[in-house]
Amino acid sequence: MSLEKPKPYTRVVIISVVLITIFSFGILIIMSSWLQGESTRLLETTEVIDNFGNLVDADIQVILQEDSAKYETAYSNLNELYALNDKYKAMIDYNQTHPHNYTQQDFDEVKIDFTVKMRSVNFIVQSTSVYDYGVNQLGASVLNNYSNFGFEFYFITNQLVRFAGEYEEIHAEILDYVNASFVISGDSLELPKIHFEKWTYHLYNNLSILGSIGPKRAYEYIINKHNDNFDLPLVNLSLAQLASYHDEYVLLLDKVDVTFQDLNNTLITLALAGVLMGFATSFENINLRRISMIVGLVILLLSIFYFTSSISTLVTLAAKEAGIIEAQGFVFV
Repeated sequence: MSLEKPKPYTRVVIISVVLITIFSFGILIIMSSWLQGESTRLLETTEVIDNFGNLVDADIQVILQEDSAKYETAYSNLNELYALNDKYKAMIDYNQTHPHNYTQQDFDEVKIDFTVKMRSVNFIVQSTSVYDYGVNQLGASVLNNYSNFGFEFYFITNQLVRFAGEYEEIHAEILDYVNASFVISGDSLELPKIHFEKWTYHLYNNLSILGSIGPKRAYEYIINKHNDNFDLPLVNLSLAQLASYHDEYVLLLDKVDVTFQDLNNTLITLALAGVLMGFATSFENINLRRISMIVGLVILLLSIFYFTSSISTLVTLAAKEAGIIEAQGFVFV
C-alpha cells in the first residue's frame, strides 16, 4: 500500500515551518551569545572611556590650579624685579643731580632685594609641574634655551637674557651682584618665566603627560585596571578626541539596541507566520486556507526583512568600530 503524497499546500507549510524553526534558533543563538557579549563589551568600553575622560579632566584641573597659583606669584615677583631694576637706575640718575643722596648701602639693599626676589622666582617656577615635565621629561634647560619639540622657549623663557624689549636690560651692577651670589651658591643663573597658555594647551592635547606628573589617577586607571583589554596610546591624544571616541561608542551601543529590536521583531513575526501556517492545514474551507497561507507567507517575508535589516546593522556595527579604531589610532583588544 503506497503512502499518500502530501498535498502542495502541505509542502509549502512544511517548508515554511522548517525555515521558521531554523531562523528562530539562529536568531536566539545570535541574541543570547554573540550579540549579548558584543553589547556588554561595547558598554564596558564606553564606561572605561567615560571614566578615563573624567579622571583626565580632574587630573588636568589639579595640575593647572597648582601651576596657575605658582605662575601668578612668580609673574608678580618678576614684575617686581622690573620695578627694582628701574628703581636702581632712577637712584643713579637722581644721584647725578643730587650727589650722595643715595649711599652705597642703599644701592646694595636694592641688589639684595633683587637677588632674593629672583631666587624666589626661580624656586617657585622650578616647583611647578610644567618645569618638572619640561626639564626632567623633555630635557629642556637654560643650556638649550628650554627647547621643547624643536621650539625654543616652548614652555619656559629665560627672562635673564630676554629682559630687554619692553623693559631695559638689567643694570650691570645688579647683574654682577646676582651672578656672584649664584656662583657662590652653585645655582644656575636664570630667570624662568612660564608660558602658561602653551602649557595649558599642551596638557589638554597630549594626555601622555599625565603619566609622568600630577595625581596620575587617569594614567593609573588605564594602566593598572584596563591595560590588558584597553590599548589606548595617549601621545597627542586630546581630551576633545577622547570625548569624541566616547560619543562614537555610544552610537555603536545604539546600533546594538536597534539590532536587538529588529531581531525581536523577527521572532514575533516568525511566530505569527508559524501560527498562520499551522492554521492553513486545519481549515477545510479552501478560501480560508489560501488566506491563511498567503498572510503567513507575507508575514514570513516581513520577518526575513527584519532579519536582513538586523544583519545589515551588525555588519555596519563591525565596520563602524573598525573605522573608529583605524581613524583614531587606538586598538581595543
